[in-house]
Amino acid sequence: MAMDEIPTVEELAEATGQSEEQLRRDQEALSRVAPEPDADEE
Repeated sequence: MAMDEIPTVEELAEATGQSEEQLRRDQEALSRVAPEPDADEE
């Protein structure tokens, strides 16, 4: 998967069987710890 093909929360929830709410909380926690790099960075 290319770096610019980030799956949506809905897609992740479907793929992993987790709830969207849980994934959103995980995503928020991760973004606080490790901010996403700039899109133009390789």
